[in-house]
Amino acid sequence: MFMLCVLGGLYLLTQAPAFFLPSRGDPAIGLQFDAVAARLLGAGLLALAALGSLYLRTMYYSAGQRRLPGPGEQRRYFGLLLLALALLLAALLSAEIGPNPDYRQRVQQIN
Repeated sequence: MFMLCVLGGLYLLTQAPAFFLPSRGDPAIGLQFDAVAARLLGAGLLALAALGSLYLRTMYYSAGQRRLPGPGEQRRYFGLLLLALALLLAALLSAEIGPNPDYRQRVQQIN
């Protein structure tokens, strides 16, 4: 998941492709992401990757035994979490709701 956030975030941030994200309930509608929304989504994924790296460093790659993070680390973690959520929310709110450009309804055969 960490590598998916890093690679996906870098791709979306640098390339900024326009893409369509279909709705889970109805594939005929969904969100159309433009370049700005894709960059916001990429930045949100990179913020999530930063959260993951802080967790991995604290819990698995620290010099001594595992310890709970101090108040400064907890504030940094909370700030990054709020930043990631704000970026993801901004990306979802700036994407436009619209019809799926590739969706075709089923054709019913008449007997």
